[in-house]
Amino acid sequence: MTDYIKKQDFYFAFAGEAEADTALQPFYYQPEEGDAYLVKHSKGHSIAIIGVIHEATGVMLTDADGNEYPEIAPVPGWHINLRILGDYMRAEAEAIDAEYGVEPATPHRTWL
Repeated sequence: MTDYIKKQDFYFAFAGEAEADTALQPFYYQPEEGDAYLVKHSKGHSIAIIGVIHEATGVMLTDADGNEYPEIAPVPGWHINLRILGDYMRAEAEAIDAEYGVEPATPHRTWL
């Protein structure tokens, strides 16, 4: 029998990239020398930086040649997905989720 490690996905929407950097500090590594950096992948987590998402507004536009195409507009926020395995940094992830978590009906990017 294969051991199954429970995974949990979190979807975050921050006001901007700077706010995301601040909120995700628990996932940063500070080397003895040099700048701190976001650890995007480890054995216990993965972070996908989505950034700005654009969606169709429902309005159709027409180009100079008469071709119709959907108008798109940015969805407010700077979007990041986080997947954790087991209990790895679960408390930190849940604390971020409490303030910045969103529940997209159809996520624009998902994990395989």
